[in-house]
Amino acid sequence: MDKRVVARVLISAGLLALLIYRTGIVVIGETLAGVILLLFLLAVIVENMGVALSAKKWQMLLESRGIQLSYRESLSYYYIGSFFNTMMPSSVGGDIIKSYKLGKKTDSVGAFSSSIMDRMMGLLAVVSIASVAVVISYGILPRAALLAAVAVISGFAGTVVILMKTSLVERFTTLVFSRWATIHAFLMKVISSVKGYRDKKLILAAMVISFLYHIMLILNNYLLSLALGMNIDIRYFFIFIPIAEILVSLPVSIQGFGVREGSYALLFSSIGAEYAAAFSLGFLDQIVKVITSMIGGVVYVIKK
Repeated sequence: MDKRVVARVLISAGLLALLIYRTGIVVIGETLAGVILLLFLLAVIVENMGVALSAKKWQMLLESRGIQLSYRESLSYYYIGSFFNTMMPSSVGGDIIKSYKLGKKTDSVGAFSSSIMDRMMGLLAVVSIASVAVVISYGILPRAALLAAVAVISGFAGTVVILMKTSLVERFTTLVFSRWATIHAFLMKVISSVKGYRDKKLILAAMVISFLYHIMLILNNYLLSLALGMNIDIRYFFIFIPIAEILVSLPVSIQGFGVREGSYALLFSSIGAEYAAAFSLGFLDQIVKVITSMIGGVVYVIKK
């Protein structure tokens, strides 16, 4: 097994073990046992609606690269991607799999570049929502939570600007892959394709969908908090959930396990929520995502 995979497994397992030890497995069990099942099932439905919405955005991005794909096909590939995002040791593993499978039938450069653009637009929407929420809710945030929010938002925004407006990615790609001419040439084409998204109407429409999806994701977490009997001002969700999503997107754990629960516990406990409930909220959100991804597993078997 790859050393990086082992490291991510250990990080996820270690973080979860530490959080469970600190919180108490009995307390966590009692908290999860009290979940309102109807609200939990509703959250699963909303999560699937989010996948359906995202599949439409990806279809639009594919069409702009000359890849004609029906919405049904786009949705099936998107579910497959969500399945492998859960099963593989990276938050982008599913993006690679769905792009590779589609690329074998169409244009591989367009398949990969559209997936990268899809992911970047999602993260940009997350940062934008968090930024607006921080400004609006500045007065109610504890100092520690405010500093964490500003640090994460600024760091990510700066990274996006550097990646899109400089040749740093190209130089890094050449440095690492120049020895493998075929791989290097392919990656340079993908990078060029990503930076070639200039259609303002397309970008605006795709960003609107990204915003709608992440607002749904935030409201879904609020729904799960109600399922756990938590009483938290909804404004905090528009700040904390985007921050957690940015942290989860970092390739340091398996599907964000440990990172999501830890960030939820730290952020929500900073405003007075019980640590066990905050941890359980993050864990419950992971379970919703895993259940949804199982649909992708079924689709993958059928298409295979």
